[in-house]
Amino acid sequence: MQQNSIYMKMVKYLLGPELFWMILYALSVGLSRSNKKFNFTFDGIIENSWFFVPLLSALIFGLFWIPFVEKNWLLVRIWITGIIMGHFVLETLLSSYSQQGPGIGMGYLAGIILLFILLVVGSIIVKLVF
Repeated sequence: MQQNSIYMKMVKYLLGPELFWMILYALSVGLSRSNKKFNFTFDGIIENSWFFVPLLSALIFGLFWIPFVEKNWLLVRIWITGIIMGHFVLETLLSSYSQQGPGIGMGYLAGIILLFILLVVGSIIVKLVF
């Protein structure tokens, strides 16, 4: 019984936005390393990552609906990891695009702005519901 409660406490703190962003960052590193081959097969996915990364980040707010996740400071953790790791994920993906130019820089800015907007909207929805 004692070991089960220790396990639940660990899961309560480990299951959070940090884990989500670390998985997304690992996927972005793998995708960017795979794109550095001769044929650049993932350029289409990388070019549109400015849109997909913020949309995936909206899934983080689903943690509020999981009953055993620690809710204290969860919104602050979502914001801090969202801004910091959103930068790292977008920078990793967009720096591996085969044709660097001003469009990729604008994609980074659009992705960060969209991420910020989704964090604001998600925070408002969470505060209204919870």
